[in-house]
Amino acid sequence: MRPAPPLPALILAALLPSAALAQDWGQEPPVVMMCQIVDESGTGWVPEFIMMTRQTAGPRQGRIEVFDPILQRIVGQPIEARITADDAASRSYGWALAGVRNAAGQRTDRLEFRLVVQKADGSARVTVTALGYDNVMTGSGVCGSPGGG
Repeated sequence: MRPAPPLPALILAALLPSAALAQDWGQEPPVVMMCQIVDESGTGWVPEFIMMTRQTAGPRQGRIEVFDPILQRIVGQPIEARITADDAASRSYGWALAGVRNAAGQRTDRLEFRLVVQKADGSARVTVTALGYDNVMTGSGVCGSPGGG
């Protein structure tokens, strides 16, 4: 029995048919960015892999979606993300989950995620904050586009 492929490979494989289909219909495939992150908090709430897609054509043009292992477990599909800041040095993205409970049973009404990507080198920083709690969970890593595009 072969081991299951890692999550990034599964997510990319799931996107490939839709990208091929988009090309068959004359549409542009989405722009994809993938990030590998180290959870410095040790809480498990900082995703170790993040994939962002931005639609480049059609009725959803400009829509940004995010998917990661946490979203896979809780929601089962990508959710919308928004650009929260954009300047010459970096771009920031944000998304949130409502009504989340951790393994210890602690609950928060809102879990907010922020990803900041440096434009010069793709270095990335993730912060996760839970409404009603003082701690901020962090991680760092690198983001890039498949094929360097």
